[in-house]
Amino acid sequence: MQTLLQILIECLKRGEALAAVTIVSHEGSTPRTAGSKMLVDQQGALVAGSVGGGLLEAAALKAAPKVLKSGVPELMDFDLSGELAAGADMICGGKLKVFVEAVLPNQLELFQKLDEKMRCDEDMLLVTALNGGHSGQRRLLYPQEKEIPSTPEMQTVLRAARGALAAFTVQSGDVLYFVEPWQLPPHMILCGGGHVSQATATVAAGAGFTVTVLDDRAEFASAKRFPGVPDCRCIPDFKNCFEGIRLNGRAYVVILTRGHVHDANVLEQTLDAGRKGHIAKYIGMIGSVRKRDEIYTALRNKGFSDSELARVHCPVGLPIGAETPGEIAVSIVAECIAHRRAKNSEKA
Repeated sequence: MQTLLQILIECLKRGEALAAVTIVSHEGSTPRTAGSKMLVDQQGALVAGSVGGGLLEAAALKAAPKVLKSGVPELMDFDLSGELAAGADMICGGKLKVFVEAVLPNQLELFQKLDEKMRCDEDMLLVTALNGGHSGQRRLLYPQEKEIPSTPEMQTVLRAARGALAAFTVQSGDVLYFVEPWQLPPHMILCGGGHVSQATATVAAGAGFTVTVLDDRAEFASAKRFPGVPDCRCIPDFKNCFEGIRLNGRAYVVILTRGHVHDANVLEQTLDAGRKGHIAKYIGMIGSVRKRDEIYTALRNKGFSDSELARVHCPVGLPIGAETPGEIAVSIVAECIAHRRAKNSEKA
């Protein structure tokens, strides 16, 4: 989403109007879900993004230039059965609502503000009216109530948005609003550059995480070993390993070093950071129950409480019987996704 935002801003800076095509709701089996978005130019050519391909996307591409010419947004309904499903080369059977709207150069300031807030590590809500006299009108809201919206309608939107990770619609008065949570992606910090980390980096990137790799050996924390990972750091002896890294509600610390001592060292630093207000969303550590108990005993002797240790997922990953690095990687990322979506209630 942030890459798409950058593309949008650059086009608006050049004075180019674009159509934004967004899935605002979906039911049943669909190729893409609410919040999926694409940008289309005045000739009906795809600029960036996707809403699922096939005849669905073709219909949206055809509608985009009309909306840009008229300035009137369009809410389109799709039933993904029969011809549409065949055109997408899949059997879906679901239903979609797709909103097509014009984004004009005079709206550049709003999207620049959205980009600025995200660069400052702030989540935002982009709220668009889908009908009524102000159809297509947008505004930004803070999801954490940093400011109280001036209208009852926006207060309703804000209440409905609490805890939301995906886009949704909400009725307030006579107007249906489309609410898009714009958030920086979750950040997975892999402490250790071994085979499991290699596999986990690949799976995590595919699941939408940004990845950082830390190791005390330069050859194990290199772009050559982790192609596609933009942030690989060599941290001698894993001392001060989180220096310059934000541990916050987006951070998923996964401890996979090559030895018991380093694992304990990194875990201690993670928990100590939490005492100072730098609290990671998730902490996981590889290892057996015996290894875990030994490390926990040592940390208790250093003053760490059972409640602090209870936050650690160890052995890391969902219990799916994983053995190979690839299988372990899947179990780790799956547990992180479950934790993020608040569905892993037992360990969350």
